[in-house]
Amino acid sequence: MNKKFFPLLVSFFVVLLVAVSFQTEKASTSDVTIALYNSASVGVVEETFEVELEEGINEVPLEGLSGFDLAEVSVRPLDDGVSVLGIFGRDESRTGSEVEIGLKGGNVIAGTYLGTRDGKIAVESDGYYLINPEEVVYFKVKDLDESKPYVSLRSEEAGKFRVSVTYRVQGINWESRYRLYLGDEAELRGYVVIKNPTDKDFRDAEVLLVAGDVSFYSQPRPKTLYERVEEASGVVVSSPERAEAFYVYRLGVADITSGSTMVYPYVELNTPFTREYLYESWPYNGERPVYESVSFKTDMVLPAGVVEIFKDTDDGRLFIGESRIEHTPKGDTVRIGIGRDYDVKGTTTVLERDSEGRHYKIRITLQNFGDEAKTVVVRHYKRGEVSLASVQPTAETADYVEFLVTVGPGEKKEITFEYGS
Repeated sequence: MNKKFFPLLVSFFVVLLVAVSFQTEKASTSDVTIALYNSASVGVVEETFEVELEEGINEVPLEGLSGFDLAEVSVRPLDDGVSVLGIFGRDESRTGSEVEIGLKGGNVIAGTYLGTRDGKIAVESDGYYLINPEEVVYFKVKDLDESKPYVSLRSEEAGKFRVSVTYRVQGINWESRYRLYLGDEAELRGYVVIKNPTDKDFRDAEVLLVAGDVSFYSQPRPKTLYERVEEASGVVVSSPERAEAFYVYRLGVADITSGSTMVYPYVELNTPFTREYLYESWPYNGERPVYESVSFKTDMVLPAGVVEIFKDTDDGRLFIGESRIEHTPKGDTVRIGIGRDYDVKGTTTVLERDSEGRHYKIRITLQNFGDEAKTVVVRHYKRGEVSLASVQPTAETADYVEFLVTVGPGEKKEITFEYGS
């Protein structure tokens, strides 16, 4: 099977709606785009396909969406002259299907569903039945594979038209994994791991990988095989979802197979590296270790993920530990801790913090108990911008600030800084 893979690109979005709308039309008559959200284990799918419509009102089955929450399904015509009247379950459009209806008195009627007559359910079995919906305990369609939801489309004229359907699939997730080999140079290999425990396949899909704290509202509701006819018209509309900032990576075109785990390589980087020492700090009190680290420039965007570290030896590549790579833009420096240094100790002290947690004053202390001077990169994770510092920062992003401090043998040094939003 031929697969097409394209270089991973990244763009930064501030999004007001979770269901992403893709405006580009492709040449094929059936296109699939799926955005995978690693923070929520969910995929948002957009399928574009061609339908043949008659003039007037048409019922178009939504293939493969049986059992889905129709409140999370949207349909958008891509051609003029077509409008959406609504999306419906098949409870009232299963004419001709074999059904089983349980009644309050304990009787069960099985037969062919004929629709409704004067507000009653019409079924043909060994006779002709008109059933009062108030007496129904359950309504079961025997061939559920045939009971598909449908969209009602009004067309101004007969012809072929393209429509887009967007829906969610729960349970699909992705993550990044890396392997770092340290020899004369650093060799970094990155992989995207996609897990699809569902029974849905997506063939030749354009795959978008979304990283960030995306907010999804969900109201748990049980899925039942039996439906009370009188309850079928209930509709619940959720509140709007808040805007979120996140990163979107384009994996390219790939197959996402049902019940499978897929590993796609996307990064292969060989580059010189520098050994240094790293102290990582967060806005709470505590003593933390200093780690020996390696750093190198990346000419590709790196999604956040776990990295396995190997060292080249005379006996082969030796696994020496695991660390983590944070999201790193193209051209930035990657720093990865590879082992604890026991000569240098770091301590973080919160000197000031307002009641809302919007402003902090931090002191970081480094003490060298060894007999060699060591230069330490101090990385403090924060929110907001640094407004005052006793040492000039060497780097600052939205997520952290870095300082470079050299600590001599037996020496103690302090950094004090403030930040907030």
